Amino acid sequence: MKVDAVIVAAGASTRFGERDKLLADLCGRPVVAWSLAAYEAAECVERVVFVVAAGRVEEMESVARAWAPAKLVAVVAGGERRRDSVEAGLRACRARSVAIHDGARPLVTGEIIARCVAAAEGKPGAIAAIPVTDTIKVVRHGQVVGHPDRATLWAAQTPQVVLRQAWLDAAAASDGDETDDAAMLARLGLDVSVAEGDPENLKITRPADLEIARQILAARGVQ
Repeated sequence: MKVDAVIVAAGASTRFGERDKLLADLCGRPVVAWSLAAYEAAECVERVVFVVAAGRVEEMESVARAWAPAKLVAVVAGGERRRDSVEAGLRACRARSVAIHDGARPLVTGEIIARCVAAAEGKPGAIAAIPVTDTIKVVRHGQVVGHPDRATLWAAQTPQVVLRQAWLDAAAASDGDETDDAAMLARLGLDVSVAEGDPENLKITRPADLEIARQILAARGVQ
């Protein structure tokens, strides 16, 4: 199955500090360049749409064209919420299924992308995820109110592959935001599959995450 890809890079990076984490240097490339290059190289991806903060389209387009020169078809402005940015990207796509990726996950590999796309074939969607290793508690008002079975808990990553029209229909059903695309599809009662992610497919949220990413890339032989 062939898909389009939407790489979302429209966030404010508030937890990273004063720097823009998406343009922070990671082993000689901006953080977001690693995601762009991964989708450029993925055989199952036909086109790439890059979603950036409003007012930064021209600035970020030069980055995108440097790292996804063959597949980039559009750089579009996102919105205030994640769902607004994803919707802007999906409306610029043409494929029936689309892989949605967080531009702050630079260590995604072609293998993860391919597994997720394969898991979505013939289904409403699929997400990359990994089993949770910590014991999780449900907390309300500072009190533990639930003890979920760790064996049933998985940590969602990206890519998340969705049927494009199903996502748009689900978004139209309610104006509320969602933290990920599986939750959006759940509005229509649609179940998604899980493809094996990777603990190294981390999200850059704080400056310490950038150092961890550098170490992972060094272990992969990148200097």
